[in-house]
Amino acid sequence: MLTGILLATSTLPPPIINSLFTDSVVKEGISASFAVKMFKAWIAEKDANSVTSSLRKANLDKRLLELFPPTKQNVDHFSKYFNEAGLKELSEFLRVQQSLGTRKELQKELQERLSQQCPIREMVMYVKEEMKRNELQEQAVIADVLSEEAILKWYRDAHSAKGKSVFLEQMKKFVEWLQNAEEESESEGEEG
Repeated sequence: MLTGILLATSTLPPPIINSLFTDSVVKEGISASFAVKMFKAWIAEKDANSVTSSLRKANLDKRLLELFPPTKQNVDHFSKYFNEAGLKELSEFLRVQQSLGTRKELQKELQERLSQQCPIREMVMYVKEEMKRNELQEQAVIADVLSEEAILKWYRDAHSAKGKSVFLEQMKKFVEWLQNAEEESESEGEEG
């Protein structure tokens, strides 16, 4: 398909894809069908990483579900449709993007709750519920949601006397490791 080839050769800019999000074209199923042909040609001309990178740069990665009518705008439908079309790479890309967005939202919510001094037990329950509801991997949540800043803030600013000493003692080695890692990366930056 010519559009995919023109996108692959940078003759057309990726924002041209925005025309696929017009309501009438989406309702008729033309958007999804056209997108499949376009992405196949683009990937054949370049590769899947080129496509996903271009989508990210043009902020189109967050709009891929909009290729379908509102009742079908979910990751499962998108994955099934694109997998059946032989575009598993885009299906996986969307799943990763959705997971990343969910984890960022979870991090924001936790920071808000932390600033409101919500009890840690309540925050842990909230995180567990969100992990289950959004099918998030524990490792990803720990890496993204429980950022260094949040852990260090809990360590420095824990206000509840009850449980604070236990928390501080349990987290001492981990916090020391985080602080040392931060100091090491800063000193490496100064040397380079």
